[in-house]
Amino acid sequence: MKKIIYFLAASILVLNACKKTDFAGDDPTGEGLTGFNLRTPATSSSVVLNAATPDQAVTFSWSAATPGLTTAPTYKVIMALRTGGDLATPLLEFDAQGNTSLDLTYTAIDAALSGKGIAAAAVTELNWSVVATNGDKTVMASNVFIITVKRFSDGASPFQVLAPVSTLTAQSINPSSTSDKFEFRWTKSKAAQGGPAITYKVLFAERKVDGAGNPLTIDWNNPLFSVDADNSGTDSLATISYKQMSDLLSEAGFTNLPVPASLTWTVVAMSGDWKQYSDYSNNIVLTREIKMYIVGSATPNGWDASQAIRMIADGSNFGVFYMYVYLIGGQEMKFLNGQAFPPAAGAVDWGMGSGPGELTADGESNIGIATSGVYRVTVDLNNMKYYLQTGRMATVGGATIAGWDPPGVFPSQEFGFAGTNLFLGVFDFNGGNDFKLIDGDSWPGGGGPVSQTRDYGRGSTDGVLAESNEGNLPGPAAGRNRVIWDGTDPLNLKYQIMPASEMRIVGNGMTGVNDWDPGASPQMTWAGNGVWTLTLALKSNMEIKFLAGNDWGAFDYEDNSGGNQATGVPMKAAWTGGPNFKTPTVAGTYTVTLNEKTQTVTINP
Repeated sequence: MKKIIYFLAASILVLNACKKTDFAGDDPTGEGLTGFNLRTPATSSSVVLNAATPDQAVTFSWSAATPGLTTAPTYKVIMALRTGGDLATPLLEFDAQGNTSLDLTYTAIDAALSGKGIAAAAVTELNWSVVATNGDKTVMASNVFIITVKRFSDGASPFQVLAPVSTLTAQSINPSSTSDKFEFRWTKSKAAQGGPAITYKVLFAERKVDGAGNPLTIDWNNPLFSVDADNSGTDSLATISYKQMSDLLSEAGFTNLPVPASLTWTVVAMSGDWKQYSDYSNNIVLTREIKMYIVGSATPNGWDASQAIRMIADGSNFGVFYMYVYLIGGQEMKFLNGQAFPPAAGAVDWGMGSGPGELTADGESNIGIATSGVYRVTVDLNNMKYYLQTGRMATVGGATIAGWDPPGVFPSQEFGFAGTNLFLGVFDFNGGNDFKLIDGDSWPGGGGPVSQTRDYGRGSTDGVLAESNEGNLPGPAAGRNRVIWDGTDPLNLKYQIMPASEMRIVGNGMTGVNDWDPGASPQMTWAGNGVWTLTLALKSNMEIKFLAGNDWGAFDYEDNSGGNQATGVPMKAAWTGGPNFKTPTVAGTYTVTLNEKTQTVTINP
């Protein structure tokens, strides 16, 4: 009987323990809040309140504090002085209600600081955090951030630079030009209401990169140099002449004018003690190029400065210029830095100083030319000298019959002068090997005087001619070849090499020959030294030209004599374009001679 009683008691206990709890009708007696973290502004942030943009906001944000059972928390941003303050008794409080972020305008922050006796323009270092409460429990964020705030004083609104547009492509400027100008432009900034008027400066810094090519940060408080905006700094434009820019670069240490100066520029707007930098900065790369021209009655274009002929800049010697040109004896010439005489803005002219070869820009005389001929004219502004030397060109090297022996190249390997900075020659080549072009009978010495021999080779690619850091020219196939030295564009020296195995007369002026049919036209006979000849019957008053192949598109010569039909007289020819030659006024049998070295055509009866 006793055992049965114990069993029943145990059963009752088990049944009571398995009964499910019923929360219905129960009221909670408390709420909990979990910890949370600050997000922005990051600690040690600095905010300078801009009086010109009072509605601009600083966003304070944090993670959410997990609420209790029924009541979501509300938040306050609290601030205290970093030195001597205590967030337990905050200096400032801002109600964020139930949000996890709060946008405080510059005006709101400034007014709050002012209300606590912080002076205008004063810098205040604060600790800040956030407290969350649900009415039952209050917790503060698990971290405290630092923020430095400067109160309103003066201000200027944001703005952007406009032009010149940003580029890393080098722009060449004439460093002596006062008429050519840059125009730096930007949008206007507005001063704070009642604040001092805004003035602007254009700031320049050297653009530098790290090992990976990424631009380094620029300290705009210490620019390379600066220029005030126009109209005493008040305009949104700064006009800077090329000369002023060049002078500023030189003063900043960029003294090697042809070397590109890579710059970054921006603009700062200033109102009182406020400095507002443009939202953006632009890049600009400059090289400074001095130009030199010849002008005068001894030159091909006379004294018309607008037609002055530009010289070639010496790539190895800055301030040195040269050219190959036909000068007329008994006449005179001078040098110009542009295509205008003084007193035009920025114009400078040079002539003979104390004697022949001496150069001066003050009290100069015209330079007299004693004898007509082809000259290499050189100007050295570094030493204020000029040189008038024989102008010529030849091939030299293993691919030529003269080998690598400059004393042996004239006259056998000499080119014909075809025009200013233009030579053409027809030569026999050995096949293979290399060669160069040279204008004297000795090799130039490295670092020698600017009056020494100049030699030329292959530049960065085929067809590009270079005087410095050049390679040898690849020799053509064995046989007769035509070579052209072309400096007609003084900024881009070029060369051409082409076979010269044949020359034909084509046109409608030959008896018994199809009109304008290259393949059926007669070939001329090579006589050596650039000369081709052919005896044939010509019609009167018709047209012919010379073609170095059996089809159109081959190298050809046209008339450069102005339509001269005289016989027995050399007539100028040109391969650069022009009208056809006219046949004589009387039909008959003639010997036609094309001289590629002298660039002439002669028709003899």
